Amino acid sequence: MSEDQLHIAFVWHMHQPYYRNPLTGEISMPWVRLHAVKDYLDMALMLRDHPGIHQTFNMVPSLLEQIEDLSSPGSRKDLPFELTIKPAKELTEADKLFILRNFFMANWDTMIKPFPRYYDLLVKRGKHFSRDEAAAAAKRFTPQDYTDLQVLFNLSWIDPFFREKDAELKALSKKGKYYTDEDKAVVLDKQMEIMRAIIPAYRKLQDEGIIEVSVSPYFHPILPLLCDTDIAKTSYPEIVLPKTTFRHPEDAKKQVESAVRYYEDRFGRPPRGMWPSEGSVSDQAVGIISEAGLKWAATDEEVLFRSLQRQRTPEALYRPYSANTQKEGLSLIFRDRTLSDAIGFVYQSWPPENAAADFIGKLHAIKDKLPRSKTPYLVPVILDGENAWEFYPNDGRDFLRCLYRGIQNDPGLRTTTVSGYLEQFPSQSRLERIHPGSWINGNFNIWIGHEEKNKAWEYLFETREMLKDFEKTQPDQAALGNAWKEIFIAEGSDWNWWYGEDNSSANDDEFDRLFRMHLSNVYSFIGKTPPEYLSIPIRAKKARIAREPAGFMNPVIDGRDTNYFEWVNSGLVDVSKRGGTMHQSETILKQLYFGFNKDTLFFRFDLSQSNGNGALGLSILLINKGLKISVPALSNNMPLEYIISRLSDDESWSAVKKCCTSAFDRILEIAVKFDDIEAARGETLKLIATIDRSGAAIEHCPEFGAIQITLPSDDYESQQWNV
Repeated sequence: MSEDQLHIAFVWHMHQPYYRNPLTGEISMPWVRLHAVKDYLDMALMLRDHPGIHQTFNMVPSLLEQIEDLSSPGSRKDLPFELTIKPAKELTEADKLFILRNFFMANWDTMIKPFPRYYDLLVKRGKHFSRDEAAAAAKRFTPQDYTDLQVLFNLSWIDPFFREKDAELKALSKKGKYYTDEDKAVVLDKQMEIMRAIIPAYRKLQDEGIIEVSVSPYFHPILPLLCDTDIAKTSYPEIVLPKTTFRHPEDAKKQVESAVRYYEDRFGRPPRGMWPSEGSVSDQAVGIISEAGLKWAATDEEVLFRSLQRQRTPEALYRPYSANTQKEGLSLIFRDRTLSDAIGFVYQSWPPENAAADFIGKLHAIKDKLPRSKTPYLVPVILDGENAWEFYPNDGRDFLRCLYRGIQNDPGLRTTTVSGYLEQFPSQSRLERIHPGSWINGNFNIWIGHEEKNKAWEYLFETREMLKDFEKTQPDQAALGNAWKEIFIAEGSDWNWWYGEDNSSANDDEFDRLFRMHLSNVYSFIGKTPPEYLSIPIRAKKARIAREPAGFMNPVIDGRDTNYFEWVNSGLVDVSKRGGTMHQSETILKQLYFGFNKDTLFFRFDLSQSNGNGALGLSILLINKGLKISVPALSNNMPLEYIISRLSDDESWSAVKKCCTSAFDRILEIAVKFDDIEAARGETLKLIATIDRSGAAIEHCPEFGAIQITLPSDDYESQQWNV
């Protein structure tokens, strides 16, 4: 080993939320099982093909608990698993609708299209699937269609490594269609085999010195916020905090200590390292980690340089630091953001050889900038070890093979586990203080500060206070233990990740329900009735507007984007994605612009160019006016007539006026007089846009809630001028 070698510590973080309902045993979502068979085992096993490559895998104990639970014989499985087992001829209408909505939740390009029959079923269901179209889609599917879909959904989520290596899975992949119930059983049995092999394989690879296994706090909470939610103001002074302060460092300690105990039970030794959930640290949190006996913890480079309060330099980043804690011996390392994010978000569409070469080139660029040192530098590359690969061809194996071969054959580079490096090269610098922050922007804004996130913290506070008071009555200890487990689950970071406007997924409503369910279960376990507010969604139903109008406008209504300035002052609702960061579904409506002048409201709809637009219609429902603006058919190259209708007492629509200020060519433009929709200046309109085909609604914008547009008041122009 040369002191000139650049050491690289890959840390792959494996994590899923806690999906099981401990009160009923039900599991609504399949992501523990599906990621287990696609990501966790093969990533570790492939290192056997690359001697000399050493890595760290960070495992969240609550994830491993769920893997053990799901793979145990006779255990209750997730709902999609149960609906896979069910023979197609026995599926109810509700079962069919669930399958059609959820069994295409996979990356279409990398996981569905490689199976021609799977892609054909997607087309048959419809890429623009909506609740309104679901019943018709269900009737189009035959029992054989459902059986094939049940098999292909589960088969596509099994890593290509296992589909190629296992003779039965290889035969089923080659078969392609006309599957049977026996084929379903084979696929699901193979999934259980893979899941049961995960923990033993990690332990064996760690015992052989190939990998290190580190941990996160048990249910993946944000430790600094458990210690004191007020700490969020230190990293972001403008933040608006919840009405109640959550301050329970004893919970943070419990989450860390229980993670250490779980690891020792499964791996036969104490863990040495920890990735605090989301790389979230503070002086108090780091002290708790140190007291638990851990030897290293990792976070983001932003935290380091805010802690140092000095200019960024490579030599400062690529070295470990001793933490300033009462118990000596804890080292801190800091992730290289550029390298980590390149794997997570950039390389997925690159040819594997080019991506690997670019990554290695970046490593050498770092190496060339570093001053000579007797101690080799350490480059921590830390990222999600599961979600990225869904977007890579062949689940990322081609890229990783190229990367590992390239590093292995490069005499200037060397991979290492974090503990392996620290044992040879202990920390020589001390960090006197830790800036409180996470891997995202060096603060905690993803988990606190938004109205929805704050409400979740307030609900957690109230539920915990209730349980603490109840504990004084010395109730049944088993029930009390179950209730406290629900508190610790609700402290997990995942729930607030999806609240607010930062992140979105096709399962937002389900994550909201799960969080409130865990809090409700606290009451149920101790024989109390959950408060009514826990039955009401926290997620706001108001549509998110990407841009508000910036002034008056007067576009030409000709169905064309005539010039840039026509719509420059408009507001914008971006509806190009349905499903957000986890799984996406194409939409016909791509963008919705809106604006106004003194007496007219303008709409512009940008539609997908590949949807047979001539067969479509569009309507705008003004919810709080009981009115509807309808364009019955989108016909190109001509002005269009739209109809204003009123909702009658018998729930039918009656036309009240026809207007010709609409046109559709490349875009749809509509101009509506305030007087025609009985709207006053300064009034707020609540509306939903609907795309229909042959009179049947197939898409809503927004999918949930309504768009709110406030019309200009009498002094609107003067207000805009003052701004």
